[in-house]
Amino acid sequence: MGKLRNSWLLILFVITGVILGSLIGSFFQKTLPFLNYGPEPLGLKNIEINLGIIYFQITLLIKINIASLIGLLLAVIVFNRL
Repeated sequence: MGKLRNSWLLILFVITGVILGSLIGSFFQKTLPFLNYGPEPLGLKNIEINLGIIYFQITLLIKINIASLIGLLLAVIVFNRL
């Protein structure tokens, strides 16, 4: 059970690190513009499923920048220190 718990904890740390890094990059984009540098968003745009009664429209985009990669790296380092 401990290994499963560690896997979920690592996923939680990684997601938190990427989100916080991206927020910090967006916050400091005027003073430190290199933190917000990255490619166009990657993912799936406008997948539509029409089942007659129910209609789904799904978009999943991931925007990666330098700050989110730094957050990811810090999250993995903190996880390894635990």
